[in-house]
Amino acid sequence: MKAFKILSLSATCLIAALAAALIPINIFCANFPAWVTILLSAVFCGKLISYLICYKTKLITKIILPLAFGTIALFCSLFPYAVPYWNSYSFKNYSGTVLGYDEIISYETAKKDLSTLKNYLKHTHPKFRDGLTVEVENAFNLSFDRLRGADEITVNGLRREIQSILQIIGDAHTTTYNDYPNDRYLKTIPQKYSQGYDITAINGKTVKTIIDDIKPYYCYEAESWISIDLGSLATLDFLQMQEPFTYEWTNGDSIIEEAYTEDDFVDWTEFLNIRDKYTENEASASNEFVYYVIDEHRSLAVLTLSQCEYNQEYVDCLNQMFTEVKQKNIKTVAVDLRGNGGGNSQVGNEFLKYLPIESYTDGPFDWRWGFLNFHNDGKKSNIKYDNLTFEGNVFALTDSYSFSAAKDFAMLLQDNGLGKVIGEPSANSVNGYGEIASFYLPNTGLYVQISTKKWYRIDGGNSDEFVMPDYPCESANCFTTLYDIID
Repeated sequence: MKAFKILSLSATCLIAALAAALIPINIFCANFPAWVTILLSAVFCGKLISYLICYKTKLITKIILPLAFGTIALFCSLFPYAVPYWNSYSFKNYSGTVLGYDEIISYETAKKDLSTLKNYLKHTHPKFRDGLTVEVENAFNLSFDRLRGADEITVNGLRREIQSILQIIGDAHTTTYNDYPNDRYLKTIPQKYSQGYDITAINGKTVKTIIDDIKPYYCYEAESWISIDLGSLATLDFLQMQEPFTYEWTNGDSIIEEAYTEDDFVDWTEFLNIRDKYTENEASASNEFVYYVIDEHRSLAVLTLSQCEYNQEYVDCLNQMFTEVKQKNIKTVAVDLRGNGGGNSQVGNEFLKYLPIESYTDGPFDWRWGFLNFHNDGKKSNIKYDNLTFEGNVFALTDSYSFSAAKDFAMLLQDNGLGKVIGEPSANSVNGYGEIASFYLPNTGLYVQISTKKWYRIDGGNSDEFVMPDYPCESANCFTTLYDIID
């Protein structure tokens, strides 16, 4: 009897452990429905009840076991409905099927993926804690109706419908991306760009008209953020353009027209090989995401950050720069964030460790975990590098492509009174969304990212929608303006 008693309790413990283990398995390894953990929780709770009924136990055991197993069951049942990364690919690789942009799918396939997206939005996005808005709900219904009545549905057609819904949210982080395995790229583009040519029109439509046409399907907060890969065959299909594709090119002095067919488009690997032939002589510094230059004549250090990557390379680069700044008694430091599409906002926090402040305010946020909401007021203590403290002038250079974490960096300096901003307004709102969870729709493999946090401006008294420069100028004139200020 004692052996059966031990075996019964051990089996119950193993099932409870399995239920708990399924949570990290889902986040880091494999997807499965949330009800699986609920089912296992019900099983081990049922086995515990049977154990307590069938076997004599001490009073303390009758109290401790139900409390312990009840807590585990509650956690395993609720966690999948709270964590925004359930069934996401934020921390694991996707190995499923990804259909081509022009593959034809059934209405049932499109319906299932659109319904999955709807559930992801309800579960994840901070705007929908109380359910989808009427506008978004209606947009889903219209998309279902259009797909149901379509003679033919392609994967790109489904993506158009998805984008028409996500665009309504007004969140540049919540979107789908062209991630098709069969996409191809116009092979003549690298040569044309190297000759100073830009695309001005395709099939008689100017680039401006194309951008205007794409707005109902593009997720943006500032129009300057809208960017289209006009050399991608999948993009041209998304734009509903047909071959032959007549491109108009200009180098400022002359205009030429060339017509292309699908045979003029190559896969990504071949395209990169072609591009490398025309970029192999470029300076190596341009391929680094972070580097700095010291101008002793102007007593100026410029940190160029093309991506917000927070890693050892960035940390070391900062340390080397501020070490040299101290050695050479440099008076001004500028951070060039132009063209920076964001990444990890910790790059800004690391920079502030070199400034003479004890504390500061980072971007406040609400982080949605399903039915839960975690608020952070952004108050932080500054862990300074006292031996390298910089007490000179600080500037951030921004343009209309300074997005997300790059925008946060500029706001961190401006709103804490630590530095001035030179250039153009940021590419997304200071009161927007971010901290994405990544998903692949199960039937088509369409990639979707959805925000989990609602961010707020550090300076709540500033009503500007974007980070507005203290010294406005065009992106190309940022250094001229900076030199005028410090000279």
